[in-house]
Amino acid sequence: MTTIAVSGIAAFMLSIKFREQLTKMQAMVIAMAMGMNLGLTAGVLFGAVYQGNLFISTLVSAGIGAFAGVACGIAFGILPSLEGFMSGLMGGMMGAMLGEMVSQNQAFTLLNILLTLTACSLLLYNIFSSETSISDKKWFLKPVLTFILLFSFLYFGNQLDKSKAISFFNSSDTAQNHSEHDNKNTSNTKEFVLTVFPSEFSYTPSEITLTKGQETALTLNNLDSVDHDIEIKQIAVKKSDNNKHANRGTDQADFHLHASGKSEAALSFTPLESGVFEFYCTIPGHKENGMIGTITVN
Repeated sequence: MTTIAVSGIAAFMLSIKFREQLTKMQAMVIAMAMGMNLGLTAGVLFGAVYQGNLFISTLVSAGIGAFAGVACGIAFGILPSLEGFMSGLMGGMMGAMLGEMVSQNQAFTLLNILLTLTACSLLLYNIFSSETSISDKKWFLKPVLTFILLFSFLYFGNQLDKSKAISFFNSSDTAQNHSEHDNKNTSNTKEFVLTVFPSEFSYTPSEITLTKGQETALTLNNLDSVDHDIEIKQIAVKKSDNNKHANRGTDQADFHLHASGKSEAALSFTPLESGVFEFYCTIPGHKENGMIGTITVN
């Protein structure tokens, strides 16, 4: 967020500096590029942070993009301001939808790409205001090289310790869940724990085998910071649970289990018919990213 703010302030100051040196058309191109880039960047950021609440992420990111576009174009007049406003508005909305649909790791990569594009877009002020003609085709290697260097710095610099930290966290939680799972299976009730790790759009395990007529306890252990749930369609079960988020009743054809970020939700039920049934996360974009599993009832 700080980088987005700094880029917006830099673009505003450059607009004031170059307002006498650029034509209206050049100013409109710059306002459109900066508004779109900053809107997309803010959209991906807030879409990933507020996954599950597309309205808030769209509202915030569209506002940031529109404001940035106007700030870049206001020094040049009403037309560049309007162009920047509409581009920033569109970029914010598209970015929010994109951030909603991708995982946090994917959003991290997209943010680095978009921040690099935003930083490179600031060079447009110098390029358009230059009085010398571009006669040598090799000149175009300069912005390309700048993009590669900036992106490498942003991406690989931030990745140094990230993979080790995630690996250690996941291995610790996996060991703990296996221990709890072994202890629970000593009772007559068959118990399963579905775990969702941070930034991983998947259930662990993703395949469960049940026995018809045997009571089963299913726990959704959500270690992620965003909401996740389980929807199982067309499975006849008899349910009894104390979870306020889960459906209650008997002999129903499907059920839903929801767990907020950093929390657990449990559901006890008895499968009444054999078959293979799919379960998935109903949060927008999560199923498409791989949050799918199967329950086999023998």
